[in-house]
Amino acid sequence: MVRVRTHPGDWAQIIDAHEIFAWLINLETPPESSDRLLNLLTADEQSRAWRYKIAKAREQFVIGRGLLRRLLGDYLAQDPRTVPLTYLPSGKPVLADAAPPIHFNVTHTDGWAVVAIGYHRMGVDIERIRPVIDVVGLVGRYFSRTEAEEFRGLSASDHLAAFFRGWTCKEAVIKAAGATVAYLADFDVELNPRFPPRVKAVRDPALASAGWALAEWRTSSEAAVAFAVDGASHVVVQPEAGL
Repeated sequence: MVRVRTHPGDWAQIIDAHEIFAWLINLETPPESSDRLLNLLTADEQSRAWRYKIAKAREQFVIGRGLLRRLLGDYLAQDPRTVPLTYLPSGKPVLADAAPPIHFNVTHTDGWAVVAIGYHRMGVDIERIRPVIDVVGLVGRYFSRTEAEEFRGLSASDHLAAFFRGWTCKEAVIKAAGATVAYLADFDVELNPRFPPRVKAVRDPALASAGWALAEWRTSSEAAVAFAVDGASHVVVQPEAGL
C-alpha cells in the first residue's frame, strides 16, 4: 500500500513492512526554503546544484535532495548531511548500510515533486498532464514494438491517457531497477487506460525482479503519478483528502 501525504509525517507510523509513504511536495511552496535545504546537502551535492544553469532546475534538485536528506536523517537519528548516500552505476542514489534496508525514490515535474520511502525496492514518476504533439510518433520512438502496436489499436480518445500511463509506469520501473531510459523498450506495460496498470513482459535481466507491481494516481492538480514496487503482489494508493 502507498500512503500519499503532503508532509513528512512520523516514521513511527510505518508499522508494516509492506507500506510505502510518499510525500507530494508543491515546489512553489515547499515545507522548507530552498536556501535552508541547500545547507543540508553535502559539498558535492551543493556543487552539483550550482552546475544547473536554469534556476528552476536547481531549485527542484535542492528541494528534492534536501527533503530526502531531512527524512532519512530523521529516520536514522543523525545529521541529514551525514546520511550515507551512495550511487548505482545508473546514477540512482541509494542508502548505504541501513538496517533494515530502506529504499527511496525522488521524482519531479513542473511545480511538483514526490519523495517515496519504504522497505521495498521502488520507483516513482510524476508528469504534468498536457497536450502532446505527435504522441503516436513518440510511442513508436521510445516504447517497445509491442506497445506501439497496442497503442495504435487504441481509440484516439484514449491516446493521451495511455501515453502518460505508459511513460510514468515505465519510468517508475526503470527507476526502481536502477536502470536508465535506454531500457524503455526492453519491457512492456499495459497501456490501455481501461485496464489496471501492470508489467506484461520483461526482456532484459537488468529489469529483473521478484515481480513488479504497478499503481497509478492522478492528482487534483492534473499530474499523473505511477509507483513500481518490487516483490509486491499489488499496490494500492491512498492519498490524503484533497490531493
